Amino acid sequence: MSAPTAQAERVTCPEARNRVRSMLQPLCEKLPARRADQLRQDACLVTSELITNAMLHGGGVSDFDAHVDDQVLTVRVSDHSTAPPRRLPRAPERAGGFGWSIVRHLSSHVDVALGDEGKTVTVTLDAARLPAP
Repeated sequence: MSAPTAQAERVTCPEARNRVRSMLQPLCEKLPARRADQLRQDACLVTSELITNAMLHGGGVSDFDAHVDDQVLTVRVSDHSTAPPRRLPRAPERAGGFGWSIVRHLSSHVDVALGDEGKTVTVTLDAARLPAP
């Protein structure tokens, strides 16, 4: 099964989440309810973290793309920073700092491609790899 691809473009966090949620709908209709809910929640959280990280640490989102093939969601976010993402050390006085860890934990696969004008982070979430309901 192949679903439409979001056109590569700059997006806001809510727009990206809504697009991912819409793309997942045909797949989620075929999954048990708990598994579908988990996939939607994980996909929206990972998408939000990628967009937010690009905005906060990467000079803004330069490109966004997402698509579903079979049971696998792929999300790609590009930004203007050539620095790879990194996990921030724990600091009780700082709010946040868990985004990259969340992305890595929830994603089936993570790839970071560094280029001269920025980086692209590509993640997959495989519905078949979610814990059984």
